[in-house]
Amino acid sequence: MKPRILQLLVFVLLVGAWGFAKAEEHRGLGLEPLKLYDNFEQVPINPDKWVGSQFESPPRFGGSFLELVRKTTQEEHHLRILNRSVGQTFFNGGISLSLFRLGFTRPDSITAIRSRVQVRNAESTGCPDALNPTPTLATAQIFGFFFNTGTPTPESGGFLDVIAGVQVQRRSNSLDPPDILEISYFVEHCSDFDCVGSSPLGGGSLGTVKKGEWVRLLLQWDSAQHRFIFQRDTQPQKFVTYQGFSDTAAPGIQLKTLGADNFIANCTSFPRPVGVSDALFDNVFVNQSALP
Repeated sequence: MKPRILQLLVFVLLVGAWGFAKAEEHRGLGLEPLKLYDNFEQVPINPDKWVGSQFESPPRFGGSFLELVRKTTQEEHHLRILNRSVGQTFFNGGISLSLFRLGFTRPDSITAIRSRVQVRNAESTGCPDALNPTPTLATAQIFGFFFNTGTPTPESGGFLDVIAGVQVQRRSNSLDPPDILEISYFVEHCSDFDCVGSSPLGGGSLGTVKKGEWVRLLLQWDSAQHRFIFQRDTQPQKFVTYQGFSDTAAPGIQLKTLGADNFIANCTSFPRPVGVSDALFDNVFVNQSALP
């Protein structure tokens, strides 16, 4: 073999090996392959795979669900989740949580969730800035409690979980046209046992999508690398790396969900702040060992 050809061959092999190593680095060593969990061909919702989940906080002050839908569509075979809810009117400040979800029956085994998402409608109205500058947020969300840090909670004596999610959202203070929605991801450390409060560990943007357009979203926990992985369609992955606490304990709350979740500003003005999220989910994949 001629020396020049041999040099080129060695160069190609080295580049290929480097590329494979970098791919392994970005994919994360030891991550399971993803397998189809549900494509919602079965009607109604399969109770062997799913369980209903909803949460209001705090309902005693008047924040409430107004309209709720959670069903598989017989014509298109998608999961539809709709949540229309309002904030509190007894005081100014903070937000009300109105979380309407479909949970996985074996959340403890899930480390990755990927799903197609289409937001049919998202509306969010907030408060006058003088009363409460916090925006209302309407979301279609993939979400989970992933591990416990072993940090004691003063109120309950329990421990604090780490949560993560990726979502299509509409903020009441958004400057985008009404049909343009943001895609964001987040990792947070709960500050109370129920995780009503939390502090951010990292997050960012995956761009925008129009109402009515499908987008494929991935949320994956890579415990070996102490990080979370997020992806939109086939775009480059995004990472949130954490450090400073243990991630070997199971979360205090075992919950991983698809949902239409509203975070609604509270104020005494009328009309009341409202959050509306109406979304379709389809082709849900999870890590292989989490299949029922």
